[in-house]
Amino acid sequence: MNNYKEEHHQSVGKIIGEISRAAHIYFQNDFKEYSIGHAQVRTLNFIAHNEGITQVQLSDYLKLDKSSITSQLRILENNGYIKRGISHHDARVHQIFITDKTKEILEPLKNIFSTWTNILLDGLNKSERKNVFLLLEKMRKNAQNKLQEIKQTSK
Repeated sequence: MNNYKEEHHQSVGKIIGEISRAAHIYFQNDFKEYSIGHAQVRTLNFIAHNEGITQVQLSDYLKLDKSSITSQLRILENNGYIKRGISHHDARVHQIFITDKTKEILEPLKNIFSTWTNILLDGLNKSERKNVFLLLEKMRKNAQNKLQEIKQTSK
């Protein structure tokens, strides 16, 4: 009976929240020498792999509102990690590009993320690791479906 009670009082959200807070602290510590936070690193990484992307495209991919993206881009630009340029196709559109400074730090940033993943997966065998990703992907899809449903009903 105790197992049943424990099983039904566990909260996936609580566990994910605790992991998220731990990640925030870990990344804040490791990224401080670059004067950027982990949110900007994710944005910077995406820009590095999609040079010339627009702010609207970036916002769509990262699922962040315009003001959050603007804030992140301002920090990245002020720290010399990105530059903006006017599109050759449409002068109203600004494209985003990484700088040489970013190219120099991409590998160390990638290593920081890889190390965190390895920390989280420590002690899990190959099959368990595969299952973690499968289950997390299902959970992400469930969350996205619910958010889409909320978005549709709020129109």
